[in-house]
Amino acid sequence: MKKRKVKKQVVRAKTSGNKGNSGNSFFLSYWKMFDISLFGRERSDLLNIIGRNLDSGTKKYWIATVNPEFMMEAEKDRVFKDILKKTSLNVVDGIGLVWARELDARCKILDIRKKSKINKLFIAFKVGVDVLKGKYKDQVASGADLILELAKMAKEKEKKIFLLGGWGDRAERTAKFLMSKFLISNDQIEWSEGEPKIENDEVVKKINKFKPDILLVAYGMKKQEFWINDNLESLEVGLVMGVGRSFDYYSGELKRAPEIWRKMGMEWLYSLIKEPKRLKRQLALPRFIWKVIIN
Repeated sequence: MKKRKVKKQVVRAKTSGNKGNSGNSFFLSYWKMFDISLFGRERSDLLNIIGRNLDSGTKKYWIATVNPEFMMEAEKDRVFKDILKKTSLNVVDGIGLVWARELDARCKILDIRKKSKINKLFIAFKVGVDVLKGKYKDQVASGADLILELAKMAKEKEKKIFLLGGWGDRAERTAKFLMSKFLISNDQIEWSEGEPKIENDEVVKKINKFKPDILLVAYGMKKQEFWINDNLESLEVGLVMGVGRSFDYYSGELKRAPEIWRKMGMEWLYSLIKEPKRLKRQLALPRFIWKVIIN
């Protein structure tokens, strides 16, 4: 089996603040979990950074939307972890990561690490209650939400946006939804179903002919990150971001969780109820919680 390599051509994030993993990490620009750096400020700060990069015409600016499932997969796959360590920016797309960060910060303040796991479980429960109250909702930037924000920016800043992936005609239907919602013109947006229906060489040619300022890749977790890693060097793009299954929501294929579920960070549970077949994948969440508590 051919060993995959992590390519290095990528624009690193340009933000103020310090990288680190100590003290109250909510006040840091970055924090680390399992040796992967994550953006540590609110969604509004993230949007400002994205806006500045679009205004300046930054090329190959790679954003990954990371959740606990990403983290657990990266623990099993070293190449995947190396890819996440070389993106321009990893943003938090899962309230579980915010829970883990706040738990870590509180345990350090209270010096719980040197005491029993019972104490840590109690703190974990208290943080969970705060999560359910929506205290940290502005700390999460989901791929689905960012699609709307980026489409709005594309309209306001007269930028071009390309949608890749999904399944069947979902990229096209999502594009038409965005055109209608934000009054985006035909020459500002393009799409492709991508592989396996369309050869990758043809996909890359179509993207480069369009020269998008924003490229959204919906090949699903891990596969989309590997695709970006393998193709970024050949692409003429500005910002590129993996968005998982987000095209399903805006193509009308799948109903998104109501606002109250999203505020509590429970969109994953809503999706599981609607699609029980996702249970196997969602088992990564309890494994993640346990790993955070015992470490």
